[in-house]
Amino acid sequence: MSLDEGEITRLLHEADEGQEGALDRVMDLVYKDLSSMAESHLRRRYGAELAGVTLEPSALVHETFLRLIRQRKGFDNRGHFFAIATRMMLRVLNDNARLKGAEKRGGDQARVTLSGLADQSSVHDLTDFTRALERLDADDHRTAEVAKLRLLWGLTVPEIAETLSVSEATVNRDWRFARRWLLSQLT
Repeated sequence: MSLDEGEITRLLHEADEGQEGALDRVMDLVYKDLSSMAESHLRRRYGAELAGVTLEPSALVHETFLRLIRQRKGFDNRGHFFAIATRMMLRVLNDNARLKGAEKRGGDQARVTLSGLADQSSVHDLTDFTRALERLDADDHRTAEVAKLRLLWGLTVPEIAETLSVSEATVNRDWRFARRWLLSQLT
């Protein structure tokens, strides 16, 4: 990931102070990397044609950013930004799943594959996944943040360690636990 934590934190503080264009610069920096990660992840999961995908990566990132801008809440640093963005992204995915389910009277609900949790054929309902993440968050916030950054944003262990200001060993331990815990909740 090519994001500089100091630069993003500085721009977030400038945006909080009302400096014109600061939030736009943050979005420009973050959008490129997140869009690239989302597309890469979906292509690995669904193949080059993205068959079966109901929400394109760019649409997901755009809607997440729109909601972030609308809430206009201050961000303390890069880690806080990603935490809020993760919550927003989950809401976008859930809203999309509800809309699709309502349109089809409950059929064809949005499904998400949890990379790294099981084999490629293991697909779980998004609402079950979101509820499991919420339960994990209530029990162990940091471990839930590690899972969200890993599964939703595709961050690597060193990137998560930097974002959360913890050691890589801590991230690895939290990730191992989160993976096992989520699998037990979803099977």
